[in-house]
Amino acid sequence: MDLNRTFARLADDDTITLEPSWAQGRALFGGLSGGLMLAKLQHTIDRPRRLRSLTVSFVGPIDTSGEIGLQAQILRVGKSVLQGEVHLTQNGGVQAVLLASFGEARESAARIAADSPPPAMPQVGQIPAIPAGAPDMPAFLQHFDIRWAHGPLPFSGSTQAEFGGYLRFRGQEGAFTLPHLVTLTDAFPPAVVTLLPQPAPASSLTWTLELLHDPDGADMADFWQYRVRTDYAADGYGHTEARIWDKNGRLTLISRQTVTVFG
Repeated sequence: MDLNRTFARLADDDTITLEPSWAQGRALFGGLSGGLMLAKLQHTIDRPRRLRSLTVSFVGPIDTSGEIGLQAQILRVGKSVLQGEVHLTQNGGVQAVLLASFGEARESAARIAADSPPPAMPQVGQIPAIPAGAPDMPAFLQHFDIRWAHGPLPFSGSTQAEFGGYLRFRGQEGAFTLPHLVTLTDAFPPAVVTLLPQPAPASSLTWTLELLHDPDGADMADFWQYRVRTDYAADGYGHTEARIWDKNGRLTLISRQTVTVFG
């Protein structure tokens, strides 16, 4: 499935059917849910605008074999800020909601550069890719080239819940857009699963992205550097923060998630 064509279709279509290969367990991969909703909203606004942040609430599991509906609306347009909302629906119910804030640049004395260089990791060429299509891997991972650079692996029973690596798409062509970056950001597993001694389900409950820079000049072949840490985990929930750097080492995006853990 070509993501560029899929995102472009949403300019005219309010419904779409996806391929089962984008499944994450029994539901649609959450990163693609976010990418689809953002693409739909971008087609709805009057002109290209600078995304500042978005929040996704995952209400229920999305069946990859069923038709999905996407309804976008603009909530308010101010002098600098536009805010919009998208509902992703299936079988008559809302399965996910996105709220996004776009903000134009303006003069301000408040300026702090992002003082967060990428962590020291082995060169990406020195790290083997996670095999595509392995029987014990979620189906959607076949669409990503992931290199695990440091930190414990999922379900290793570790006392640490942070790790890092590199990632990019596998098998995609054409322009790399903001919906692609949103989709890509969620490809690594939730950090809290490293604490579990054996496989168990985990899923995102809420997801907030803060965009520091547009992915200008990014290419499908580029690797993005990723690091995630868990701030707190208890009672079947985990709270994590991830950071993503572009090929030039520029901090581009901050991702925060509340994760439900069933184990």
